[in-house]
Amino acid sequence: MSTGVAPQLLETVVPLRELDDDGLQTLAAEAELVDVGGRSVIFRAGQEEDWLYYVLSGEVILVDADGGQRSVVGMGDVAVAEEPLGFEAPYAVNALARTEVRLIRLARSRVLEQLESQRLPDYEVGAVGGDSAGADGLFAGLVQDLMEDRLELPSMPDIAVRVRQAVSDEKSNAATVTKIIQADPVVAARVLQAANSALYGGQRSVDSLNQAVVRLGLRNVRELVMAVTMREVFKTRHPLLNRRMVELWMHSTLVASVAAVLARRLGSGFDPDRALLAGLVHDIGVVPMIGHAGDYPELAEDPTRLEEAIGRYRGDVGSMILRRWNFPDDMIAVVLDAEDWTRAGEGKADYADLVIAAQLQTYAGTPDAGRYPDLDGLPVAARLGLAAAGVTQQEPILEEAREEIAEVQKLLIGG
Repeated sequence: MSTGVAPQLLETVVPLRELDDDGLQTLAAEAELVDVGGRSVIFRAGQEEDWLYYVLSGEVILVDADGGQRSVVGMGDVAVAEEPLGFEAPYAVNALARTEVRLIRLARSRVLEQLESQRLPDYEVGAVGGDSAGADGLFAGLVQDLMEDRLELPSMPDIAVRVRQAVSDEKSNAATVTKIIQADPVVAARVLQAANSALYGGQRSVDSLNQAVVRLGLRNVRELVMAVTMREVFKTRHPLLNRRMVELWMHSTLVASVAAVLARRLGSGFDPDRALLAGLVHDIGVVPMIGHAGDYPELAEDPTRLEEAIGRYRGDVGSMILRRWNFPDDMIAVVLDAEDWTRAGEGKADYADLVIAAQLQTYAGTPDAGRYPDLDGLPVAARLGLAAAGVTQQEPILEEAREEIAEVQKLLIGG
């Protein structure tokens, strides 16, 4: 075991990327490199330790209380896994080394100290709570709950989980998936509606669920079921915040609809069903933040402070949710970069680029348009080839494909 790592290894990981250079250098000097043999236990659920880990190289399997598994992979200096292992105290999962792994180990308490010293300089987080703390204290509580993994995250809708599991099983076929979907008449109706929509080809109509599943294909059905059940996630019990949650849902469905239509227009490289899902989840991190704000009346009643919190942490919270749901990296990039208007990615365009363009298209011609950059001059427009596809700031796809977009949004909202 050796002590000290290059600060650059920590600058992209959650939540250390929130720190300034001094904070990163401090923790980098204290970090320890730990080598673990393959098929070894790193920690067990319920253990009380002050360590959190990042996977520098190799593969670690996390096993939750229900037996669910997911892997975290580090690629050495090229790409340290962004997600920390063991931010919960005590540990909530079992961590097992599938291969030989090298871990970066940090004291959780020291990480929290650095975060508190930079984010919350005017008060002690441990003293937060009650009306006397004021609005700043409420905001501090929100941040602390996020950092200590107490922020309640939404669960993937049950039918979406069952369809995903079935599609991943090589023994499953259209009949298997149809049987699962039939148990939910609302979802079944939406799948039929989608199969007969222009977005999915506008072929002759089908009138049975099994035919719809065959037409769409199992992978498309998997994404579609996730999309049409997402409304269950966008909920809050707090009446003051209900309007904000409804606005978030409507914004997400519009962005998803525009992204799906853009994907169809652009053709090669994008699937409309996957674009639809990308648009729906791009702001998923906002959902628990709105719900959590209901526990703090002053935060719930102060839209400015709430939006400040959302703007700063939506990406990190969103990535936590999608990792819990075992979403792939391209979807995690969507939630991390969806608001990065000047994103300058390398290589071919991806779904994050598509969602950025879709969002800016939804603002074109509205009173809010002046708050956002002109899409035509942005790197994402060039990477996507929007001009060649006839999509510009002056010719927004919202105008040209209004009926098609409305049809897709209706599919998501219902009716």
